[in-house]
Amino acid sequence: MNYKKDTIGNSSKRKFLKQVFGGSLAAMALPLLPLEALGRPTLQHLRQQLAAAPDEETYWRLVKQQFMIPEALLMVNAANLCPSPYVVTEQVVNAYQNLEKDVSFHYRATFATQRAEALQQLADFLGVHADEIGITRNTTESNNIVVNSLDLKKGDEVVIWEQNHPTNGLAWQERAKRLGFTVKTVAMPAQPTSAAELIAPFAEAITRKTRLIAFSHISNASGIALPAKALCQLANERGVLSMVDGAQSLGMVDLDLRAMGCDFYTGSTHKWLMGPLENGILYVKKEHLDRLWPLIIGAGWHQNSTTVDEKFCVLGQRNETTAAALSATLAFHTTLGKAQIEARTKALNAYLKQQLRERIPSVTFVTPLSPDLSAGVTIVNLAGQEPRALVDRLYKTHGIACAPTGGLRFSPHIYNTMADLDRIVDALATV
Repeated sequence: MNYKKDTIGNSSKRKFLKQVFGGSLAAMALPLLPLEALGRPTLQHLRQQLAAAPDEETYWRLVKQQFMIPEALLMVNAANLCPSPYVVTEQVVNAYQNLEKDVSFHYRATFATQRAEALQQLADFLGVHADEIGITRNTTESNNIVVNSLDLKKGDEVVIWEQNHPTNGLAWQERAKRLGFTVKTVAMPAQPTSAAELIAPFAEAITRKTRLIAFSHISNASGIALPAKALCQLANERGVLSMVDGAQSLGMVDLDLRAMGCDFYTGSTHKWLMGPLENGILYVKKEHLDRLWPLIIGAGWHQNSTTVDEKFCVLGQRNETTAAALSATLAFHTTLGKAQIEARTKALNAYLKQQLRERIPSVTFVTPLSPDLSAGVTIVNLAGQEPRALVDRLYKTHGIACAPTGGLRFSPHIYNTMADLDRIVDALATV
């Protein structure tokens, strides 16, 4: 059989590939390279560079260079998804490539070692014991483990915040339909002026029947930051369990869960922690491990499990290459410092609020202006502007990625500079 020589020209090849791959040629043409090839410093070199930075903004510009975000784009949607620094992305890619080369039980055993190391590092990062931490797939799964594992019955009460994420709100209501317990929802002032105004609704809602209070540490829909330590102390004094959804605080707030005093804490690594996708955090205080029933029992699970990870996170075949990158994630985070990251994120939000107030007359704030009552999320509305349409316009016209959650939501992180925030306000001034 004779085959004709391929005579398709370069332009025809591009057209053909575009049809087949849906226009993904740009991605195909940009292979991921090692850090050395990209000219990015190792963490040790980065520490040296940061130590020599002459001023604060130079310091944070150096941090921004550790991410592959194009200059044309501004990512201010950390409340939903953060980019990872090069050191994390490279670790994920290398681990996945190595797995594709060798899927043997022997090679995959290395992931178990890396997971154990990550559990210890997460525990150290959060101020708890490694046995109290499990690596789930995301905050959604972590929340649902607590919601559906705790023994509750008719006559019991669970108190939740009206601004809880659905996985910590609707999930409780659905389970209550099955078991007959009561879910009480507390509301807050739209513009609270003190922490006392945030504590009082919970204090008033707790009764002798209350078994647990569950709340988002920071609301993704208003930006309000609840006084988690005070609320957990209140619950403890009333003999009630406390569950904190930390999706918007893990990696942004300088956390110590032991000091916070919560009984359960959940979070994801792909948001403020700037880690890989498909990794969630579940913290269960050791004395409460036996109060929760396992939801999923996979191969390797056993009845005498003594750790959170063994009891709740044996979920069948998983992409362990992402968990393998948690060590790099935490190393990058701790290189900068938890307190420094929190301070920088709050400074970014304070500056953004100030510039919006001074330069955009039509702006109204959903998020409290006080840094004591808010954190990394700033939500506003512009008179006469529909948030979703405005989000689309900002991205398509100005390359600014934000969200229409609760209004026009900005959640800048350490890969943003003050100049980036000026660019946002400049764009809004043209609306």
